[in-house]
Amino acid sequence: MNDANRHLSEQEILNITRNAMHKTFVFIGLNESYNGKNKGGLGGFVEENIFNYSANSDDNPDFIDAGIELKVTPVKRNQDGSISSKERLVLNMINYKQEATKDFKTSSFYHKNKRLLIWFYLYALGVHPSNFEITDYYLLEFENSLQYKVIERDWTIIHDKIVNGLAHEISESDTEFLAACTKGANSKVLVEQYNTSVKAKPRAYSFKSFFMTYIYRNMIHNLSPYSPLVSEDEWMKNPLEEIYKEKLNIYHGLTQAQLCRKLGVHSKSKQLNFLIAQKMLGISGKKKATPEMEIAGIIFRTITVDKNGRPTEAMPFKSFEFEELINTPWEESSIREDFVDLKLMLFVFKEIDGVISFDKIVFWNAPNKVVDGTIKEMHEGCADLVRRGEAFYYDSKGKVKDKFPKENRNTNHICHVRPHARVGLDHYELPVADKITGITSYTKQSFWFNKDFIEKMIQDIDY
Repeated sequence: MNDANRHLSEQEILNITRNAMHKTFVFIGLNESYNGKNKGGLGGFVEENIFNYSANSDDNPDFIDAGIELKVTPVKRNQDGSISSKERLVLNMINYKQEATKDFKTSSFYHKNKRLLIWFYLYALGVHPSNFEITDYYLLEFENSLQYKVIERDWTIIHDKIVNGLAHEISESDTEFLAACTKGANSKVLVEQYNTSVKAKPRAYSFKSFFMTYIYRNMIHNLSPYSPLVSEDEWMKNPLEEIYKEKLNIYHGLTQAQLCRKLGVHSKSKQLNFLIAQKMLGISGKKKATPEMEIAGIIFRTITVDKNGRPTEAMPFKSFEFEELINTPWEESSIREDFVDLKLMLFVFKEIDGVISFDKIVFWNAPNKVVDGTIKEMHEGCADLVRRGEAFYYDSKGKVKDKFPKENRNTNHICHVRPHARVGLDHYELPVADKITGITSYTKQSFWFNKDFIEKMIQDIDY
């Protein structure tokens, strides 16, 4: 290794980068024996075999003179042909005691990542990493941009909790682009933090997968299929939640009929509230988000409540594959990542005496104690049933039924598992054949939030 290569110029770094584009990893030296367990994974391979310096985790950027940090990250092709980020981009570890004494410009995050060279490769399930293609690169520089303003605001939210001795209460859904994700193979490991004797989980700065998708689609490929509701100038000044609440407040108290006339909605669909919410957001067709919502990972849902504020239906959230359920640890699972990143925008409609009116907008994200408490327990309970081949049985009519948790306010207060009606015919393979029924596949299942829990969400009641 020639660690003098950490002193390459920016031009030299970019020349090497351009030369690697549209090549597979096998073409640049990765062989079939690679198992992904070496330091830094494919990023470490690029550092050591393309740039010829030792993979490291010190406080400085990888390329010291150029001030450039190198990251290698996967994207995936979706069923509709679009490309999105496969996962969050993990940056540097957070030393709570040291970071507490810094401001944004002197922070470890800014020092190491203010100029970030990102290599993207196309991941494919079942394909050996040596055959992954390096597709694109992007040099992310924060200064004087929307990204800079939002990232600085996110960093401040994280920093405030660190300074106040509340690192154990950090949630990845607190922020929009930049998050503090849990880091460590053992979820029980805790470290000291600032200004308190309470220990916290080790965390690293990371960019959310939604933000990585934005970089790939918009900043590299300039894909923006429709106009945003929120301007960059607005977003630089205020968080999205505040902006949306102010913009959508004009619809408060209007009935469905009034909203349809005002927004030009002509439909008798059972999804009328959904269509109205789309129009409020300025989107149509199958779109479920504005560009800024996609960047920040905000998902909107419509909820109808009765006059007492009780939801009329449960809410589906996340489907899962049985293979991942049993073979991926909770801390590394896409299910957990989706829950910790989750930020819901709830359009609440109230029905009184048969008349439905728009009531309010509620933003909600899952607290750590919910994600790593009840939802984790449910996830691991379901995994254990599938792993032992004991998840199914025959009912009195001879039909195959599952033992996954159902909606029950006495035993399960947050969520349950059942099929999503629209995908009821879809099946996922079972890694272990069921001992009782012998089945080897089963209807796709989803996590659903209980009606009781949704009621607490929209009323901002602690749980």
